[in-house]
Amino acid sequence: MVRRWRRWRPVIQFTVAVTIVLAIGLNADSLVESFRRRLPHEGWKRFRPPHETAALLVEGTKLWSGGRDGLSLFDWEQGTLLPLPKGTPSLERARSMIFDRKGVLWVGHGNGVERREGALWTHLDAQVGAVEAVLERSNGEIWAGGEKGLARLDGSAFRLVRDSASLGFEGIFALFEDRSGAMWASSVGPVHGGLVELTSQGEWQDFTHNPGLAHPSVSAIYQDRDGGLWFASGFGKRGGACLLKDSQWKCLGKKDGLTSDRARTVFEDGAGRFWISSETEGLAVQSGAGWRILTPDQGMTGWEVKRIAETPNGVFWLGTEDGVTMIRPDAPELKAGR
Repeated sequence: MVRRWRRWRPVIQFTVAVTIVLAIGLNADSLVESFRRRLPHEGWKRFRPPHETAALLVEGTKLWSGGRDGLSLFDWEQGTLLPLPKGTPSLERARSMIFDRKGVLWVGHGNGVERREGALWTHLDAQVGAVEAVLERSNGEIWAGGEKGLARLDGSAFRLVRDSASLGFEGIFALFEDRSGAMWASSVGPVHGGLVELTSQGEWQDFTHNPGLAHPSVSAIYQDRDGGLWFASGFGKRGGACLLKDSQWKCLGKKDGLTSDRARTVFEDGAGRFWISSETEGLAVQSGAGWRILTPDQGMTGWEVKRIAETPNGVFWLGTEDGVTMIRPDAPELKAGR
């Protein structure tokens, strides 16, 4: 037995050595890349947890975030993660948060809607399954959109207004009211996506197949300071950030300097710069006549920016598929983009 081991030992040692060299060679790039991304970046700060983050909302000196693991709370002045207040419910998939005109906090999540008034939390069944979007309209109505359609708060309970069949697409992903008082609702269904408008006169208009929209799958709706409406659209390699202004459409994509033709969200900051993210290729920030690309290479926690907030101190907070990123306005990447 000993002789047999001595005979095969050089072969075994050689095989192990070759295996180790190949493993190191195959993983060297990923190891170096992983290490490099962990290095601190000037003006940047990364938070994990929370991980997947789909909602951000400022409350005084605090910033709420919501995502796959529920709610988290930050002190945006100090740039620190805080413990949650006593009584905060444990939620799954917090997707949308708003404060209404009375200061009541509404949170849409995987099992309905939570309402917080003062320190009291109340659970409501939104009648739409998992809730993706909550909206207060200018008339004070509270609406919720989710996998089964669109509902409105009627007294102390939600009532289904339009289901997916009547909308003509798969559930609601985004809700938005523009300055004219019209409400927009969209779906991100890859096959049966859609976009509809409920006008201020109470009429429904279907924009799903409008030729100006790059793709019927719309993940975010935004209105800029000039009144233009933006629709972040796309699935796979087709789509764009589409602007509707004065009844004219214009769509931006990779050919215009964005990271991808599949737009995820649109945001205009206090300086008038636009931020347009993609699903898997990072974020484009307006830089003069062009765009500056931000990815995990620069310091972001993830590739997909799902939500952007600018706090009163001018700091930007990005909710991604893998954590929250904080960027100070004096970060080199942003100073170069002014």
